[in-house]
Amino acid sequence: MTEKEVVELVKKYLDNHPIPDNKIVVLDHIVRRDGDFWYVPVRPDHPFPKTYQYYEELTEVEMELEEKEQLDVLLVPAG
Repeated sequence: MTEKEVVELVKKYLDNHPIPDNKIVVLDHIVRRDGDFWYVPVRPDHPFPKTYQYYEELTEVEMELEEKEQLDVLLVPAG
């Protein structure tokens, strides 16, 4: 799978988890692969009221990508 395909899948799965008044943005210009894992930096377009909600969303998307796409992705919170 190419970097572009991984980015598109991550964006699709993030879009399937709408968050009121917020969106998680993929920083696709710094995505990298290390062995079987893809490291995909992300950031919210607005600060989350509760930080744990942000991390819960990232974890849920990572788990879905692994279960449904057999894709090992780590969504890395970036500044």
